[in-house]
Amino acid sequence: MRKYLPSVILLMSLMFQTGCAPLLVGAGVSASAIIAEDRRTSGAMLEDKTIEIKTRKLIEDELGEKSPIKIYSFNRYVLLVGQIDSEDKKIQAEDLTMEVSNVRDVQNEVEIAGESSRISRNNDSLLKARVLGTFVKDREIKANYLKIIVNSGIVYLMGLVTQAEAEDAAKAAANTNGVKKVITVFEYLD
Repeated sequence: MRKYLPSVILLMSLMFQTGCAPLLVGAGVSASAIIAEDRRTSGAMLEDKTIEIKTRKLIEDELGEKSPIKIYSFNRYVLLVGQIDSEDKKIQAEDLTMEVSNVRDVQNEVEIAGESSRISRNNDSLLKARVLGTFVKDREIKANYLKIIVNSGIVYLMGLVTQAEAEDAAKAAANTNGVKKVITVFEYLD
């Protein structure tokens, strides 16, 4: 038995490696496909992620450890959503965001209200999935060109789009069951 043990271990390790290889390759292909479909350069995507991280840290340092403000960046345009307890903090969050390097503009949609409930956040997640499903069904809308954010039943759409794509996406989102309002934060290609 001991004589065959190294062979068995080698065989099992090869089985596990070959089983994982398609998953790793598939994940790489999927990530590459998403990047290829995005109209931003890979540098712009990295810059957007950097802006989000730096802004989050700056706002949390100034306004408190766990600020309920959510930060989204698309092609260096920043969207702030969530709830905060005062107008002063809302304005301060916007000012802090503008201090972050490479931010081109800020759209501040933060509400003066208490933090949303877990049920409300779960409903927002379901609503986002519904909107995405609507986009996938409508073959004219390229969901990969858009960033969909949902907060308190309001759908925010960000992206680099043509005027026609913007109209189609906003209309489809507005006609999705449960959507209260659609706010677009688009940069137009035409």
